[in-house]
Amino acid sequence: MIAVLADVHGNLAALEAVIADMLRFDVDEVLCLGDMANMGPEPSATLARLRSLQPLTVMGNTDAHLVEPRTLADVKSPNEETPLFLELEAWCASRLTDEDREWVRGFSPYLRLDVGGCSVVAYHGSPKSFDDPIVPSTPEDELQGYLSGFEADLYLGAHVHHQFVRGFRRSIVANPGSVGMAFFRLGDAVEQPPVAEYALLQVVDGQPNLHLRRVAYDTSRVKDAAARNGMPHADVFLGNLQ
Repeated sequence: MIAVLADVHGNLAALEAVIADMLRFDVDEVLCLGDMANMGPEPSATLARLRSLQPLTVMGNTDAHLVEPRTLADVKSPNEETPLFLELEAWCASRLTDEDREWVRGFSPYLRLDVGGCSVVAYHGSPKSFDDPIVPSTPEDELQGYLSGFEADLYLGAHVHHQFVRGFRRSIVANPGSVGMAFFRLGDAVEQPPVAEYALLQVVDGQPNLHLRRVAYDTSRVKDAAARNGMPHADVFLGNLQ
């Protein structure tokens, strides 16, 4: 069984809750789909804990920004919140060790796996770009553009912080959700609940079976870590955390 994690975003408390939950099952491999440490209060400690799991990893957009922090000139469509994001990115990057940076640089753009006769393609946004937004409502012709050339029985991606499983022709497209920054979307409003999302993958007779998991965690640990470590603009980035 494979535990599929994504979008931890430096939230060590949420990650520890997921690890405790997955140890209840017969997990023998961990797959991380990117955005592991950036934008959260404990980037280095989160990476260290993830490394201890010896996971397979793919590169997320904010992972790339960790090893090569952006400037305002790198942002295509900046808005009034962009300077806050850039300051937090720079702070997270400054917290990393050389070992952290070397490990993140080694993340793959995507992975092709054979799991018990089931072909799997794993990525962050899509196999073609970690910025591509695949959601449950993505039109099939648009989805074909994202996935063409990467035939598989199961596609596993992240990036949009939206936990789902959908069919695509003869295949399945799935997102395990976000470990550290799960969202509930209520119309135009967004709430950040105190849950960590991930998925368990088991292949039976060559067929993928996915179990989407949601685990409660103590959000006070996240806010305490932000205060202790001097995370900039914590009130903005953790303000929706219930």
